[in-house]
Amino acid sequence: MLVFLPHHVHSRGFVLLHTLWLLLAAATLIVGSMMAVFYSAEELTISERRLRADLAHESAVEMVIYDVLVKGNRSIWIGDGIVTRNVQISEQMFSVSVQQATGLIDAMTSDSRILSRLLAWLAIPRNSREPDFLSARSTGTLRPATYTDLQAMLGLSHSAFACLYPHITFYSGRVEPDWRYASNDLVELVGLRSRSAGTHSVLNDDTSSHNVTGATLRVNVLPGNTSDEAAGLSVEVTITGQIDPSHLIRSWKRITRMDNSKQCRNLNTQ
Repeated sequence: MLVFLPHHVHSRGFVLLHTLWLLLAAATLIVGSMMAVFYSAEELTISERRLRADLAHESAVEMVIYDVLVKGNRSIWIGDGIVTRNVQISEQMFSVSVQQATGLIDAMTSDSRILSRLLAWLAIPRNSREPDFLSARSTGTLRPATYTDLQAMLGLSHSAFACLYPHITFYSGRVEPDWRYASNDLVELVGLRSRSAGTHSVLNDDTSSHNVTGATLRVNVLPGNTSDEAAGLSVEVTITGQIDPSHLIRSWKRITRMDNSKQCRNLNTQ
């Protein structure tokens, strides 16, 4: 005997099945939304952390510039070689170093033999572009506008240029670095102290003080007590000696700690 179910029984089954599908779809949307919120929050945290670090780096640079502008050659940031101090900004410690650009090798005006010696000393492999760059530099047909341009012209990797950057500049104008403001490594490389101890530049003949007016300073800021790969900021600023503008920002570059001699001299073995 055939039994026919009432029509409303079929309807309830269809409604129940439809409701289950709707609940499943809603649950999927909720889970997807929660995952999106989680990843968005994580990305926001990373962005916020990076922004805070950037602002702290810039604050450290501004602190150095202000101190030099107010105190001149009596500033704690002015001295022989590289002046390094630890400063605290927003409850975080930073290592801040200041060096006069005249203590660096000028990529455009220095003796080409000095620049070649620096590349060899850092164990940076010779590249076919290096002779081309030196030739173009001597004829004045090519001048890099930024350090990124210089890196490309020399054909260096990011890690190789990170080793070269601490020793070069565009804002010295000297044939060889001034030994008073050069790093110990550079003094050793070029033999500056033995050659320059008896003869000083006419632009810097007062050995009892440091001339700040017109000087270009390189200010490096790196987080303190962190890994060697921690990112930082390097700024080159010229002190004009005028009221307005009191200083000019020459370059602005992100840096890492991969610039110590041991890592860089082992660069060709990596």
